[in-house]
Amino acid sequence: MSASCLLLILTISLSFHVATAQNGVDDEVTTVAGILDSATTAAQAIDNSTITPQSINNNTNTGIKTPTIFGMRVELPADDPFGYDKHGVCSVTPEEEFKVVIYGNHLDKIHQIIWTFTNNCSEPAYVIDALNHFKIHFNHKATFHLTLKLLPEMVHAYKMCVKPKVAQGAPPLGEIYPLDDISTWLTTERPPKEYFLPLPLQISCIGFLLVLSALFSGLTLGLMSLTPQELELVIKSGAVKEQKCAAKILPIRKKGNLLLCSLLLGNVIVNSAISILMGELTTGIYALIGSTLGIVIFGEILPQSICVKKGLEVGAHTISITQLFIIVTYPIAWPVSKLLDCLLGDEYQAYDRKRLMELVKMSITDNGQVANELKIAVGAMEIADKVVKDVMTKIDDVFMLPDTTVLNAKTVMEIVKMGYTRIPVYQFGDKNNVTDMLFVKDLALLDPDDNFTVKTVCGYHKHPVKFVMNDTPLPHLLEAFKKGEGHLAMVKRSVGGTEGHEAYELVGVVTLEDIVEEILQAEINDEFDIVTDNVNKVKIKKDPNRDATKYFGDHEAPQTMISMQLQMVALQWMVSNERAFGLEFLDTNVLERLIRSSARRVDVSALMAMGDDAINVPRLAKVYTKEEPSDKYILILEGRIQVTIGASGMMFEAGPWHHFGGEIMAKMVDGAATLGRSMSIVGTSDLSARRPDLMFRPDYSAVVKEDCTYLEISVAAYINAYKASLMQREKPLTDASDVSHNSSAHNSTLSLAEKPGPITDPSAMLVPENIRKPSLVSVETQPKILNLIGQHPVAPVAEEEEMALLDKI
Repeated sequence: MSASCLLLILTISLSFHVATAQNGVDDEVTTVAGILDSATTAAQAIDNSTITPQSINNNTNTGIKTPTIFGMRVELPADDPFGYDKHGVCSVTPEEEFKVVIYGNHLDKIHQIIWTFTNNCSEPAYVIDALNHFKIHFNHKATFHLTLKLLPEMVHAYKMCVKPKVAQGAPPLGEIYPLDDISTWLTTERPPKEYFLPLPLQISCIGFLLVLSALFSGLTLGLMSLTPQELELVIKSGAVKEQKCAAKILPIRKKGNLLLCSLLLGNVIVNSAISILMGELTTGIYALIGSTLGIVIFGEILPQSICVKKGLEVGAHTISITQLFIIVTYPIAWPVSKLLDCLLGDEYQAYDRKRLMELVKMSITDNGQVANELKIAVGAMEIADKVVKDVMTKIDDVFMLPDTTVLNAKTVMEIVKMGYTRIPVYQFGDKNNVTDMLFVKDLALLDPDDNFTVKTVCGYHKHPVKFVMNDTPLPHLLEAFKKGEGHLAMVKRSVGGTEGHEAYELVGVVTLEDIVEEILQAEINDEFDIVTDNVNKVKIKKDPNRDATKYFGDHEAPQTMISMQLQMVALQWMVSNERAFGLEFLDTNVLERLIRSSARRVDVSALMAMGDDAINVPRLAKVYTKEEPSDKYILILEGRIQVTIGASGMMFEAGPWHHFGGEIMAKMVDGAATLGRSMSIVGTSDLSARRPDLMFRPDYSAVVKEDCTYLEISVAAYINAYKASLMQREKPLTDASDVSHNSSAHNSTLSLAEKPGPITDPSAMLVPENIRKPSLVSVETQPKILNLIGQHPVAPVAEEEEMALLDKI
């Protein structure tokens, strides 16, 4: 019987092994050795009669076979990280459903499978009913789904209990016990993960490798960006600290491809090690993200950003580490570097003149501007690439003079205004025919009244004129200027012609100053320059306008003598056109004297040649100023006056026999009754203070712009002339007789007594009656005044005052 049972068990085991292989069962779950061991144990139990006779008899009598479990397989989800612990117990995720497959004999006789975490099957944790929960239920195989909760503390596994079916009418089974085979146990404890190194040491290694990755990445960018030529330049011209750093780096940097290969190999090895160790700490996407962020941020971005600016210092302080890795990677790096040397050649970088110029231009100071000394260096290097036409002043912008120009005051002032020291002179009205050069210093001893022509002056001094072609290199022209061949040259270009008789035309002027400005990269402006440069013609912003009026004074326009014919014409015009100058008010002799004494001449033509925007108009040239009170009557005899009127500044010119200040003469006519009450001479200052009503405010401005002769008659001069006319008319009355004198004195006494009060100051009679103050003279002094009048004849006093008035006029 024992042999037959053993044979039966072996047959079942072999069939079970075949089924397991067909279903892809893991060898760790069930093995042939395990099956044989179970079969052997069962056979020994049968041979040794471990089953009680009563049980055998019961089974025999009832005909029920006992189910036997040979092994179990757990099928977990693909993403479940759990497996088997070191004892072979299957570890599952708590609260997660999984599939269980059991293998054995007479499995169709199973009634329930009980899971318990104690050694007592009567205390079940989970009960799997064969009828309700088995998905597949065969004699040798059964499958079902199971979900386990987390095991309590100090409990390590769930154990399986098998409860067989009981035939109807059979006695109940005795107590059942959990299976002792650990391959049928389940646990929810997570097995401890195994690392290559202890966890703290592995984390430290990852940090150290990140530092090495950062070092290799930074040195690759920092050292390789420094060429040997730049290091030699730093050694020769850098700061002391930079020189020391460059001296340490230069020997290794000369091994360009070997250094590059060593650094790249070290970087790749370190980054690969970081990825492997990071994958041990975590799994899947977390390992990918962690290693990528660590390498990119700490191994690439930060070190490269630092070494771009501090590559020299970092490379010098880590030179020993670099040498160590060159030695370590030498077997691989050396052959690769030699191959690169053969394919790419030696590393060498040279700078020609253009590159040096661009390097200088790229040198920026703190304020974002190129330093002045660097500008000069750039200009000195760029001048070799330029020709005359690049810096010349175009012929249309050149100030030139024909040789027939008369050097009078106006022309000289115009020349001074232009601000040039050398002026080309051309003949026959053709600017292409420049024959002489006029220097401003030639005019120093020249009298403008001599009216010399430009040709005469240039013929005396004979300054040579130099001509150059427009494509002449600037260095050649500079050498010519340095030899003393003048500092100005006329630029010409070829316009065709035959061989030996080529035709040229002038296209501009070039000076030594133009070349120096190109070297200095800046404009040279002196106190006489009008524009910043000869190309753009931008005017120089200078201090307030140059005041040349000090040469003309700020007093009134000087008197001048006019011809008798002009006097007679002026007298007739004034009598005919202005009532105030008629015989009703002024005597003819007095008017003639007034015309002679009022003639003025202003000549500012030379001053105006400077331009209105260059000078201050002298006071004597300002006849009227808008809204400024004036007491002058103006009649133009010769020349012109510029008048500016209105808010828009409309201008026109007034010529001979145009007069201004007619309003004043109208006031003189209206107030003639009060003008003759005083026999004293009237001054202009007294009049402006006492009689502002006799003045007027013009709504225009009038300025003399050239040579102009005019009559300027003030209110004071007119009043004095009017008084002189009255005295002339009173002379016959005063010489009539002594009798009439006594009666007139008596009448004067009566008239004075009838007035409110005598006024001792005769000039007070010029003040209007409505604003006149009461007299300060008492009535007691009136007899004394009458006596004085009676004792002294009037005629002699009148004659003296008349002479004084005429002199004042």
